[in-house]
This record gives sequence, structure tokens and C-alpha cells, in this order.
Amino acid sequence: MKSSDVHAASALRAMLSMLYATLALLKKHLRMPLCRESGAVLGITSAKGVYRRRNEMVGTGAKGVLIACAVIMAGCGSVEWFPPYVRLSTTPDQFSFAAKTGTAVSTQVTSDPITVSGLTGDSSPISITGSVGSNSKYAINAGTATDAAGTVKNGDQVTVTHTSSSVLGTSTISTLSIGNVNGQFISTTQLVQVPLFTTPIQSGSFMQADATIFSFDGIVGTHAISIKDSLTSGNAAYSIADENGNITFFTNIDQIIPVLNGRRIFVRNQLATILTPATTTLTIDGVEFTVNLTPP
Repeated sequence: MKSSDVHAASALRAMLSMLYATLALLKKHLRMPLCRESGAVLGITSAKGVYRRRNEMVGTGAKGVLIACAVIMAGCGSVEWFPPYVRLSTTPDQFSFAAKTGTAVSTQVTSDPITVSGLTGDSSPISITGSVGSNSKYAINAGTATDAAGTVKNGDQVTVTHTSSSVLGTSTISTLSIGNVNGQFISTTQLVQVPLFTTPIQSGSFMQADATIFSFDGIVGTHAISIKDSLTSGNAAYSIADENGNITFFTNIDQIIPVLNGRRIFVRNQLATILTPATTTLTIDGVEFTVNLTPP
């Protein structure tokens, strides 16, 4: 007998041993009947690993192992692979909370409500966990928010509240558990800190102010900038300063700027428009910032 044949036979015997061990576990834990009359494997009859089912050749080598597995699995009549699923009386329907983005830093954020449904029992346990420092809580039917374990019933409305991150562009996660079902509420802080504009000054026929922008610049495609005033006059404009902090050019066209952190933005509007009066609004990444341009 060749050395390769001996190794092949040993490998196949090991595979058969693993197969029988697996089937024994299935029989013990999953109530799978093993019927000898239809699915018996008589073993290896030669060094090449020829398998037989009832004296009938079924295959050789690795192919024989696969066919033998199929014979055992399929030839044993009715197989109860897994116990029937029984839904617990405390199991609700799946639920989820819509995420919120562009939230202010270190601010309390509350989710939209979800309605508990699908319970077959009178009530179900409810609890909450959250990111470190999130102060995650839940409230039932607009009641007082709490982080203590409690119970809910069908029809109850539940909201989740937590404190947003103190870091720009960072998510806070709270996980609400009802019975054995979990749902997450995620809020992500805005990418730009509220800018503090200087006292406005007059420059020709315009009133003008500026602020240094602090932002999270790690997301591709940011930052989207636009400007308007409450009269939609088209006179409001902004300028992103150069690396030395100097005004470049004013525009009222929407722009995408990849890096803003540490840069100055100048905002201006026609004095006549401001005195109409009109409110000037600078928008960065969907967050609106009102710029005071009223003469002091």
C-alpha cells in the first residue's frame, strides 16, 4: 500500500469519526433520530476509502464522504433539526429609533417615540444602557425619564434621552431593551461648533462680521456652506479667509470646503437690507447660524 493511500485512509477515518460525533450530538441535543436501516455507513473497505450503504457502492475519496453524509442526513426519514420556536410572552415586535445628526455638543437629545406591540403577556421588562457619560434614560408615555429597570405593556410609547458627546462629529449610543429585543438610539454631534462672530463693523455700504471656525474635518465631502437673508435679497455673502486670515473674495454661491477647522469666515450684507430689517443666516453642514449684522 502506498504511503499516500495510508494517509488518505487515515484522513477519511478521522472525518468519519467527526461525522459520527456530530450526529451523536444531534441525536442527543436536537432529537434527531438515526435510523440504521436506511442510513448506515459500513465504513472504509479499502485504502482508497470506498464507502458502502447496504453493500452498495456510493463513492470514493472526498466525494464518498460527501455522499455518505447525504445518505445519513437524508436517509433517516423525518429529522427534527431544531426544536420548534416558541415566542416568549415578554417578546415585543422589533423596534428601532431614527438616528439624529447635527446635534449640539453636550446637549440632551431625545428620540422620536416607539410604540410597544407584539407582547402576548401582560407586560415585559424594560431597561437601558448607553455610552460612557451619556446619562442614558427612557421615558414611558411622556413620563419622567429614568435609567431604572421597569415594565411596559402593549400600546406604551417609549422615548430615549441621552447627553450628546462633548466632541464634534462624535456619536452617542443608547440601547433600550424590552424583553429579549434591543433597539439603539444614536445621535451624532454637529461637525462645526457654533461660531462666535465679532461685533459688526461698516465697510462701505456693507455691514460685516467674522468668526474663527472650529470643526471636525474627518468626513469626505464636507463642509457644505451657504448663505441667505430673510428677504432672499441675494445681498448676503461670505468669504473664507486665506491661511493668513485675510479676506479673499465674497460670494453667495454654495460651496463644499474640505477643511474649515481654524479658518476665519467673514459675513456681510448690504446696510440697507439689514435695516429693512433682514436677518442674515450662514449655513454649514445643514446647521443654520444667525449672524448679527445690525449696526451697534
